[in-house]
Amino acid sequence: MVVKPSSTPSTFVDVTSHSVEQVTEELRKKGWEGEYRQLSKGRVTSRFRSLSLGPCALSAHHLDQRLHVHRTSPNGCVSLLIMPPPNYVLVDGVEMGKDHVLVLDAGTEIDFVSPGDATAVAFTLPKSYFEATARVLFPRTAKNGGPIRIIPCPASGWAGLHREVSGLLRNGSMSPEDISLLLNRFLGLLAGEREEREKKVHLNNWAYIHVARRAQEFIDDNFRQPIRMEELCRYTGVSVSTLWRSFSRYFQVAPGEYIKARRFNAVRHALMAGDPSRQQVGQIALANGFTHLGRFSVEYSKFFGESATETLARPMSNADV
Repeated sequence: MVVKPSSTPSTFVDVTSHSVEQVTEELRKKGWEGEYRQLSKGRVTSRFRSLSLGPCALSAHHLDQRLHVHRTSPNGCVSLLIMPPPNYVLVDGVEMGKDHVLVLDAGTEIDFVSPGDATAVAFTLPKSYFEATARVLFPRTAKNGGPIRIIPCPASGWAGLHREVSGLLRNGSMSPEDISLLLNRFLGLLAGEREEREKKVHLNNWAYIHVARRAQEFIDDNFRQPIRMEELCRYTGVSVSTLWRSFSRYFQVAPGEYIKARRFNAVRHALMAGDPSRQQVGQIALANGFTHLGRFSVEYSKFFGESATETLARPMSNADV
C-alpha cells in the first residue's frame, strides 16, 4: 500500500477526559476496542492527543491513575508504541519502558497495566504499508516473533524518534513525509542497524558520490511532491543507512534537510521573481511542496532571517541566490 499525498490536511484532536468510560470511547474512535478498569482511588484524568492523516495516526495518551487496560489493536494496522521516560507499563506482565518499542500486529489482544501518571505514544499505520516499506528499507530485519513484540533499541536512535514525535504533536500537523520519516525511524530501531553491520560495506569515493548524486537527481525532479525515504532507496538502489551516510558525507546535511532547503530556495526564487501586488506567499509555498503554511512561515524566517513577505517585496535585481 502507498500512502498517497492528500489535499486534506491532517486532523489534530486534543481531548481531556475524567472517567474510564470517556477514555474508552475516545480510543474506540481510533479503532482500539477494549475496556479500561480503574485500580487506584481517585478521579481519572486522561489527556489524549492524536494526529491523523488518512489511515495513519500518531497519538500520545497520558493517564494519572493505575489502570488495567484490555485492548484489541485496530484491524488491518500495525501499531508501534514507545514510552517517554520515566514512564513504563506492564505489557502482558512484562515491563516496557524507555529504549523499547512495542510492536502489535493487526487485531491483537493485549493487556496493559498502567502504574499511574504514565504516557504512551502510539504510531498506527496500515500493515501492508508497514511491511512493504520494511522490505525496501531493511530487507534483512526479521518480521517474525509473534503478534506482540517488545524490542530493546539503541538509546541514541530512540531519543531522535521521541524528539520527532514530540515536535509533530506540538505543531499539531503531519504530512505524508512526516509519516515516512517516522516509519523510517521506527524501522531503524527495530533493525538495530544490523543490516549494515552484517554487510560491512565500505563505500569508496565513487560509490558514495554516485549514491548522493542519484538521490539529488530524484529530489530535484520531485521536490514539489512528497518524497519518502523508501522512494529514494528504490531510486538509488541502496539501504536507508547507506543512503543517509553517503548523502550526508557529500552534502553535509541529511536528505530530509536537503529536501526542505531545496524547497525553501525554490520558494525564495519565486518570491523574488514575483509581483508583490499579485503574488500570494501561500500559493507559492504550496506549489513548491510545503503543506502546512503556519510551519512554513516560521521555518522560512528562521532559514533566511527574513519573512517570506519581506522577500516578496524585494526586487529580483537584489537577489542573492
